[in-house]
Amino acid sequence: MKRYMDSMYDVLLQLPIFQGVSRNKISELIEKMRFHFLKYPDGEKIVTSGEECNHLKFLISGEIKSELITQNEKMKISEKLQAPNVIAPEHLFGRDTYFPANLYAVGTVGIMQIEKASVVQMLQEEPIFLINLLNILSRRAQRTFESFTALSSNDLKERFAFWILSLTQQKSTDIRIICKQKDLYSFFGVQRSVFLSMLDSLKENEILDYDVKEITILDRSRLKELLLDLNKEDF
Repeated sequence: MKRYMDSMYDVLLQLPIFQGVSRNKISELIEKMRFHFLKYPDGEKIVTSGEECNHLKFLISGEIKSELITQNEKMKISEKLQAPNVIAPEHLFGRDTYFPANLYAVGTVGIMQIEKASVVQMLQEEPIFLINLLNILSRRAQRTFESFTALSSNDLKERFAFWILSLTQQKSTDIRIICKQKDLYSFFGVQRSVFLSMLDSLKENEILDYDVKEITILDRSRLKELLLDLNKEDF
């Protein structure tokens, strides 16, 4: 049991919100507040898009698949996230307190979640948690504005890279855009030949692969390089 707890603490200490917190303090919080530990088998849905975000959820073991679907259901963007990770912290507070995407377990997954009331209590009692959470939320809020101002031209590659980076998380893998090509080149406001030329160029550089219905991002980090002046850590 002690070995399990030590391993769990090591995982928690890798999460931004727990950085700078001692093991003793984490142990005290787990005993004092409502921390719940959940296991999900492969393929089980963890969160449904539109579900109210009334817990702060942490991915502490395994891998999850996120699927973001547009309202007209013409486009789906999926990605995989590995532990340790925090899930949609920007949707715990504010006007829009609903999960934006469906989340599924990939293999066996461990989730730790804290009720919203306990999160508020934790933030009130421990300033380091408040500072850490504010930093997380501020970084996510600022990255879209900073990336937009960093776009140096109307280059389609830059616009495409900006779009993908804005909709996915920094360490995500297996990013897939599933939709008809005509919906994508209409979305970007370009002709089909221009859009396909852009895809062919990125494919030649092994940044992505594609067919008529799906685009797979092979190397997300290479997309960041297209935005030369962008602070890469924000993505």
